[in-house]
Amino acid sequence: MARIGLAGFMHETNTFSPIPTTFESFAEESEPLSGILFKADMLKFVDKPYNNAACGFYQKAAALGHEVVPLVKIGEAEPSGTLPQDLFNHLLGLILEEIALHGPFDGIFLDLHGALVYGDYQDGETEILRQVRQLVGDIPIVNSLDMHGNVSPECFELASAMNGYRTYPHTDIYETGVRCAELMDVLLSGKPVYKAFRMLPFLMPSSRQSTNTEPCKSIFKQIDVLEADPEVYSATIITGFLPSDLPHTGPSICVYAGTQKKADEGADKLYDEICAHEAEFDVN
Repeated sequence: MARIGLAGFMHETNTFSPIPTTFESFAEESEPLSGILFKADMLKFVDKPYNNAACGFYQKAAALGHEVVPLVKIGEAEPSGTLPQDLFNHLLGLILEEIALHGPFDGIFLDLHGALVYGDYQDGETEILRQVRQLVGDIPIVNSLDMHGNVSPECFELASAMNGYRTYPHTDIYETGVRCAELMDVLLSGKPVYKAFRMLPFLMPSSRQSTNTEPCKSIFKQIDVLEADPEVYSATIITGFLPSDLPHTGPSICVYAGTQKKADEGADKLYDEICAHEAEFDVN
């Protein structure tokens, strides 16, 4: 049995928005697992089947025999402008303090969005993972992602594994947490996990990202095809969040497998599949 810390920090940042993002944006509790929740408050919700990655992770990891320690979950504030540097530092500091207070841990799960921007156009998820990694060292860190995220190569490398939503509208957020727990279990077992990352050469307008219609309906079915191979542990397609204006904004692919060959082959297959549909993302 492993001891796993659970935390989260979510915001879908629109860098073009005139609406400021403040502490109150995060503090408001509009639904279960929203607001700034520490362990006692999180425990009221994480053992229930809400459509939330923290719930899915908590329940699946516990079913796999692990001890999950809820720490603090921040968000999700409504989409709004870039987080001020001091606000980002304060909120991330809450997570780091809880990890230090309640550790050591064998693994860390982070419920993230993928499109958090703070300060002078800095990538929030990369900095969250960097500072958590500096604190906990070389233990597995697994994170969930909204399908509308922007993953940088550095962010991908800092995480041991990440898994994103596969539906838009987002109906599989709970299942994403379950998949993250399964990835964590593989990492904790000591099995080798190899990973591959690809960035797509074009942008996907949000009006073409629904997984109920083409082209994404067919594209996302390819994830199931890949994962039918027992050597492929997980595959994720992130479609990007265009209003989060960063150098790496756009779609990307993450694949985790038992060999580097399988990881690269899987990532290349998804890359080729998406590129084959490039013209269908044209809204002109």
